Amino acid sequence: MNEEDDPSEGADAGRFPLSIDDITKVEEVINLVRDQLRNMRPAHLRAAASILLALERLPATTAGMQVTFSFQQRNIDGNFSWADITVSEDNFSLGLGEHFYDPTVGGDTETRIVFETQAGGNGPEGNIDDWLPVANVIATDGLVSAEENSDWEAL
Repeated sequence: MNEEDDPSEGADAGRFPLSIDDITKVEEVINLVRDQLRNMRPAHLRAAASILLALERLPATTAGMQVTFSFQQRNIDGNFSWADITVSEDNFSLGLGEHFYDPTVGGDTETRIVFETQAGGNGPEGNIDDWLPVANVIATDGLVSAEENSDWEAL
């Protein structure tokens, strides 16, 4: 048996197990990022370019990719929330987080992964539809942040 015949090698290892419906929803995620481009600073634009490259290639993986792009709400009296898009060469996830603060009690942070899939895996966990409406609300503030650790040589 050669490498092309081995089901553990090849196309599955370089692809995320996304359905046609998932890919259609990813288009909405892409549009959400694109809608914020005019408000971004140069460093955020670079990360947005990376996240858009990775999202537009889905379900294919992108070698060297490691970026987290976040929409954020304004910090009002210590309370704020965010919606993350994280893509690496073997993981794609959508997360939500909130920080709650009360001056009499203190603060607490809550995060959760709403949708996640692994390259070559059996299928995603969660639903993009659970992330999109919350991310749309958070994105209306026009604030973004990014953590870009991609290997530009590999890209």
